[in-house]
Amino acid sequence: MERLTDLELLAAFVAVAEERHFGRAATRLHVAQPVISRRIQRLERTMGVELLERTSRHVTLTDAGTTFLDSARQLLHNAELAVMQARRVAEGGAGRLTVGFVDSVAFELLTPLLRELERRFPDVALELRELSTEEQLSELDVDVDVAIVREVGEHELSAQGLYARHLLRERLMVAVSATHPLAGSSPVTLAMLADEPFVVFPRPQVPRLHDHLLAVCDHAGFRPSIAAHAAQYPTMLAMVSAGQGVALVPSCVRSIAPPDLPMLRLRDDHATSDLLVAWRGPGTPVLASFVEAAREVAAIVDGVTGG
Repeated sequence: MERLTDLELLAAFVAVAEERHFGRAATRLHVAQPVISRRIQRLERTMGVELLERTSRHVTLTDAGTTFLDSARQLLHNAELAVMQARRVAEGGAGRLTVGFVDSVAFELLTPLLRELERRFPDVALELRELSTEEQLSELDVDVDVAIVREVGEHELSAQGLYARHLLRERLMVAVSATHPLAGSSPVTLAMLADEPFVVFPRPQVPRLHDHLLAVCDHAGFRPSIAAHAAQYPTMLAMVSAGQGVALVPSCVRSIAPPDLPMLRLRDDHATSDLLVAWRGPGTPVLASFVEAAREVAAIVDGVTGG
C-alpha cells in the first residue's frame, strides 16, 4: 500500500489543477497516472468534498476546488520554506546567537565582523552584549552563546570545559599627555616608563587585564607605580590627557583616542594583548559559522592595522 503524506496529496491536487490533465500532472511529478488519480481520490475522501470534475477529455475545478487551490499552494510553499530554513540552520546559515564581547572589540573589529556576518548569514539573528571578560565567562551557556574575551589563556578556558580559538594579537601602545616629555618620541621602550605614574584598570572589576598589564611591565624590569584607576578606555584616555599618568592600551584604542593625544608605539616584542573567542562545546552549526567568520575578519583587521 502506498504511504502518503498530506503534502504529497496536496502536490498531486495542485499539479492536476494547474495542468488540467492527469497525464501531464503525473509527468510533472514523475509518477504514473494511476498514482495521481489515487492521491486525488484520497484527498477528496479525507476532506469530504469533491475538488475536481472529471470527464473523458477535461478536468475542471469545482467551486470547492477553486477555493482550496490558493490555500494548497500556500501550504506547499510554506512547507518548502520550512525545509529550506531547517537546512540553513543545520548548515549554520540561520538561527539565533547571543554574542558577548569586551568593549575594545567595538573599536576596530566589531563593525567589519557584523558586516561580514550580514553578508554571509543574513538569516542569523544576533544579540550583542558588551560585558567584561569575567562576566562573559560566567554567563556562557546562560545568557551568552559565544564570548570574545581578552587576556585569557586557552589552557584556563580548557580547564573550565570551554573551547577557544585565538582571534587577534594586538601590539600594546602607550598613551601619554600632549605635554609629556616623550610625546614626540615613537617608538619607545617600556623601560623608559619605569618612573612614570600609570593609569590602570581596577583589579576587582577587570582582574585579568589588570594583571596582564602589570606582568608586561614586570617583564621589562619594573613594577609600575599606580596613580589612578579607570574602568573604561575613554575614561582612561581622558585621565591621561589631563596629565594623571600614562597608560598601556591595545593598539585598537588609537581609533577612539583624541587627535591631540599621543599614542606611542613600543619596541618591546612581549608588549601584546590577545583576543580570543570562547564557547562551551561542542556548539551549534551557527556558532561554528560565527567563529569561522570572526577569525577571518580578525585576520583581515590584523593585516590592515598591523597588529
